[in-house]
Amino acid sequence: MIDWDSQLLRALLFVPGSDTRKLAKVASFGADAIVIDLEDAVADEEKTAARATTAEAIPTYEDGVVVIVRVNGRQTGRLFDDIESVVRPRLDMILIPKVEDPGTLLDADRLLARCEEEAGIEAGRIRLLALIETARGLVDCERILAEAPPRLVTAIFGLGDFSVDIGVDLTADAAELAYGRSRLVVAARAAGLAKPIDGPYLNLLDEEGLVADTLRSRQLGFQGRVAVYPPQVDAVQRTFSLLSEEEVRQMEKVVEAFEEAERRGVASIRVEGRFVDYPIYHRAREKLARHAAYEQTVGSR
Repeated sequence: MIDWDSQLLRALLFVPGSDTRKLAKVASFGADAIVIDLEDAVADEEKTAARATTAEAIPTYEDGVVVIVRVNGRQTGRLFDDIESVVRPRLDMILIPKVEDPGTLLDADRLLARCEEEAGIEAGRIRLLALIETARGLVDCERILAEAPPRLVTAIFGLGDFSVDIGVDLTADAAELAYGRSRLVVAARAAGLAKPIDGPYLNLLDEEGLVADTLRSRQLGFQGRVAVYPPQVDAVQRTFSLLSEEEVRQMEKVVEAFEEAERRGVASIRVEGRFVDYPIYHRAREKLARHAAYEQTVGSR
């Protein structure tokens, strides 16, 4: 079973659930998780057939590949049939789009519990992600996340649909998204959930813009983002993880100095003129761990 407290979700690479060729290749790009999409990436006339191709693909992925399926939203009438059709022992998560009320997640949780029992899967193994991507969903996001079932890991900010819903164009500095992004980050953390995941950067050939926007997401408190194009994966994971040599030195010094102080019974110190206590120490350890994880990934290629 995946340890969701330590599992990295920096880049979630989407793939259409109807495309067998892409389904066979998607795990080779090194994303932290793959998301097989039954929603927007699949034409309406192909949605029912895509359930079967998705269900067939799920068991083919090796252990260590986090497998997520995005089902269709409750508003479509397809949500529950989608879930029932894809539950398999190798499935790790269900991503529910356009969540606008707590009841949707609670109903999905009950259905997943029944499906797990029928399939002989350990109760609670298949987790949930909630996609908040409408004005209504954002207005109620605190309640949605606070009342969510325990199998919810975190939320994703669906910036594309959200921008359409509120009637704005996406700009280079993403000022129009700052409120929505920040509100979801605070709501997720207040609910005791993992850091949320940001939506995709839609200019597929603009790596410089992708990196700049991903740095913005990281600074706002997101742990990762959606990738809709395989070449985006490395840039996203690098940006959410990598530290400069100077940052590594600073974080290591914080960790070493604080652990030495802790052994002496001291829990607040000064390191190079900066105050350090437990929150700062834990943040330094987290940043070093993500940096090391990226370097290990690069070294294994």
